[in-house]
Amino acid sequence: MKNFSTKISALDYEIILKVKELREGKNMSQRDLSEKMKLSKSFVGKVEALGQPDKYSIRHLTLIAKALQLNSLNQLIPKSIPSWDIIEIQYEKISKVNNNSNNSNIKKP
Repeated sequence: MKNFSTKISALDYEIILKVKELREGKNMSQRDLSEKMKLSKSFVGKVEALGQPDKYSIRHLTLIAKALQLNSLNQLIPKSIPSWDIIEIQYEKISKVNNNSNNSNIKKP
């Protein structure tokens, strides 16, 4: 397995984690949230993957709040100002296993 790193705004990172926490608390899948936001089915998954360039924009915050039935956008914003502007996240890519126990990165003839 190979290690990777990406740089991201600390604020973006905190919002991504908060949305994920709220989404999981409502037993909602990434796909479900994407669909409720009327975006591509893979959008939330790409944002939460962190290694992808996709991030939430200000427009997305309203869509997220409606999809999660929140009372206020404040529920998505950190209560304090992040200490850092940009943070570096290190991660390891792991192979995804399909339902038939095959590695999805392996192409069959």
